Amino acid sequence: MTGREVLRTIERDGCVRVRQRGSHVIVRCPGGCQTVVPLHAGEDIPIGTLRAIERALEPCLGEGWLR
Repeated sequence: MTGREVLRTIERDGCVRVRQRGSHVIVRCPGGCQTVVPLHAGEDIPIGTLRAIERALEPCLGEGWLR
């Protein structure tokens, strides 16, 4: 899954982009959760990084929100 796909899913669930520095976008959800999503030229996000993003947003978006 690419960074753009993850970002699209996160924004669809109500989170917003707070800022971007280079190829990293910081997003924040209404419940206060925050994480960084890497946007590296269409490459897939490594599975460990993807899982960390999922865990960081689970309190706000609910369990299994990325699937």
